[in-house]
Amino acid sequence: MGSWDKIWEKVFRTQEWGKYPPEELIRFVAKNFYKAPNREAVKILDLGCGTGACTWYLAREGFSAYGIDGSTAAIKRAKQRFSEERLKGEFVVGDFVKIPYPREFFDCVIDVCSIQHNRPSSAKKVVSEVHRVLKPDGKFFSMLASVGIWKGPYVGKGYVHFYKLSEIGELFKNFKILSIEKSERTYYNRKRKIAHWVVFMEKRIHQQK
Repeated sequence: MGSWDKIWEKVFRTQEWGKYPPEELIRFVAKNFYKAPNREAVKILDLGCGTGACTWYLAREGFSAYGIDGSTAAIKRAKQRFSEERLKGEFVVGDFVKIPYPREFFDCVIDVCSIQHNRPSSAKKVVSEVHRVLKPDGKFFSMLASVGIWKGPYVGKGYVHFYKLSEIGELFKNFKILSIEKSERTYYNRKRKIAHWVVFMEKRIHQQK
C-alpha cells in the first residue's frame, strides 16, 4: 500500500510556490558538504522533492542531485526548470515507501516537510528506506511540523502529522541523532506561529534489525 496522497497532484498543478530551499537546509548542507573535495561525487536525494526547490539548490552548488516525488506534475516542472537553467539532476516519480535506488547509494538524504504528510505507520517505512539507501555514516536531514502551531500553511494539502518531541526519537531510532532544533516564525504581526523540528542525523553503521 502506498503512502502518497493524490491531493498533491492538484496542489502542484494549481499553485505556484516552492522555488527556493529553506535556510535550515542550506546551513546543514554547508556545514556537512561544502568542503567536499569533489562535490559532484556527493550524491544527495531530495525526498518528496515537489517542483525541485531543494534539488535545484543542490545542483547549483555542484552536488549530484536526485529527486523523488509522487506527483507527475511536480516532477515535470522540476525537469523543465533544470532544463532551462542547464542543471544536471535525476528525477523519478514514485512513492518513497519504496525508494527505487540500491542499498548504500546516497551520501545524504534530505526531507523538507515530506515525511510529515505520511501517517506514522507509513513514515516508519519511509525512514527504513532512507536507512537502506544511505551509505554507512551517511547524513539525513529532516524537517517536521511541530504540534501546537498554526496549521494554516497546511490547509488543503492532505494529511499532516504534527510531531511531538517525544515522537522524534522513536521515528529515527535507527539513526544517530546529532541534533534536534526547533525553527519558529510568526505571521500576522505575531498573532500566528508556525514551528518545525529540524533534525540532523547520520546512519549507524550496524544494520537495522
